[in-house]
Amino acid sequence: MSLFPSVFGRNHPGALKGEIDRVFDDFFAGFPAMTGFAAGDNVYMPALDLKETKEGLELTADLPDMKKEDIHLEVQQDRLVLSGMRKQEQESTTDEGFHVRERRSGSFRRVVALPFAVNDNADVVARYNNGVLRVLIPRPANPVDNTQRVSIS
Repeated sequence: MSLFPSVFGRNHPGALKGEIDRVFDDFFAGFPAMTGFAAGDNVYMPALDLKETKEGLELTADLPDMKKEDIHLEVQQDRLVLSGMRKQEQESTTDEGFHVRERRSGSFRRVVALPFAVNDNADVVARYNNGVLRVLIPRPANPVDNTQRVSIS
């Protein structure tokens, strides 16, 4: 007799994952999330990659089903701020008819620390195509090192 059927439940191994997710969702429901929203709220947090190249930095963010007008992008010295609103496909607030509902909508704001400060006149290029935002940030010609050594007493 195997122990696996009792551990994974009657349906399938995915049932265990669902139960673990539910336990963590219930545990963190009262805590504010790092995004400023309460856990359990309908919050969308886009995935992104930041890659350093010879020319500078390349940021890629997945923003499926969004309109270009709903995406806001700013470069503030050594930070890149990506924010916007991903709207729900339907206006219904009930989960009626859904077996699984993992796609999120709502406001988001991602702040990415950059390894160098970006000049005010830098030619930052952003392109949005097929749900993917690509941002190219050129490396400054004369990077400024803002590192300050602090003596410990």
